[in-house]
Amino acid sequence: MKKVTPAVLVGVTMILWGVCSTAMAGTKNYSGLVAARFFMGVFEAGVGPAAPIILSFFYLRHELAWRTALFYGSSTFAGAFGGLIAYGVAKNLTHESLAPWQLLFIIEGIPTIFLGIVTIFVLPNAPETLERWFVTPEEKQVAIERSRSGHNTDNSLLDKRQLFAALKDYKNLFTCLIYIGLNIPLASYTSFLPTIVKLMGYENAKAQLMTVPPYACAIVCVFAVCWNSDRTRRRGFHVAGSASVACIGYILLISSGNVKANYTGACFVAMGLYPIIPLMLSWVANNNVGHTKRAVSIALLNTFGQCFATVGTQIYKTPTAPRFFMGYGVCLAFTVVMIVFSLVLTFVLSRENNRRDEQYGEPKPLTPEEQQEAIDHGIYDDHSSFRYFI
Repeated sequence: MKKVTPAVLVGVTMILWGVCSTAMAGTKNYSGLVAARFFMGVFEAGVGPAAPIILSFFYLRHELAWRTALFYGSSTFAGAFGGLIAYGVAKNLTHESLAPWQLLFIIEGIPTIFLGIVTIFVLPNAPETLERWFVTPEEKQVAIERSRSGHNTDNSLLDKRQLFAALKDYKNLFTCLIYIGLNIPLASYTSFLPTIVKLMGYENAKAQLMTVPPYACAIVCVFAVCWNSDRTRRRGFHVAGSASVACIGYILLISSGNVKANYTGACFVAMGLYPIIPLMLSWVANNNVGHTKRAVSIALLNTFGQCFATVGTQIYKTPTAPRFFMGYGVCLAFTVVMIVFSLVLTFVLSRENNRRDEQYGEPKPLTPEEQQEAIDHGIYDDHSSFRYFI
């Protein structure tokens, strides 16, 4: 990211993603569809993990969850509007040579290409390069000072010591386990929601419309939970609390054969799962000092999470429809895993903070020079004046 700048990295990957999405409309067979979808995933991986890192350059540690929620909440927002757009396309748009699903890929791809081009020229790369936003020198200096107070004094392009430090950090093991517990039920969410909607008697375009309310509920929870997480400066309890809401949803889905109760359960699942995405990304960014260490830690989180997401796509088998006991049971188990490990990590980090308070006293803010010295000496977040977000 430092080599090519965040604006170029994000903008180019957005353009390429849009090209792949648009190209899917022209595929003639399964092989072409798989190839286009594969490259969509490759280019998407360049945008998602980059967002919390870029945001951490500009915002203080206790401001990061809300800002990350604004970014990732847009994906939840897209989930809601995706149903509305699909409804509108199926209902109102016709083309003599293109099916509605082909039109949908074109409608999603072309605006992304345009926005990718805009991103290259508009997205600020760092507080030191804010001239393109026409800020005053005083405002730029405030942004730089805020960035430095957020432990952003690392000037290296790639620090191998930080890379290995991230791989050896026990915190990253816990956060990866939590994210695995999230991505299995999250990836499977779209597997059972259409079945519930169909059992309610809705089909085709109206069925697309009925997928909107669960995502709308999730959007509200994403913003509310992350705002409160920043306000209280607590991450772990909010992760565990959100996962508990998802547990309630899965219990409803398992225990009730009533389709309205199942739809309510699906809403609870969405309300519980989606806030955990920005919470976890901001938690990892908060607790890793050094740009390489922070980037590698977020990359580890996403890599393990996405690898295990493939499990979520395989647990809802057609013969088990419409109750999906196996799928719901597996998702409930991994949701409990999230609760357990988030609370354990909260306890471990709290104990370490207390140990440092007893040994070194109240932490004092580090000057930019002291921060850089800590990075140069390989201390990172083990510095006596650093306190973890719990």
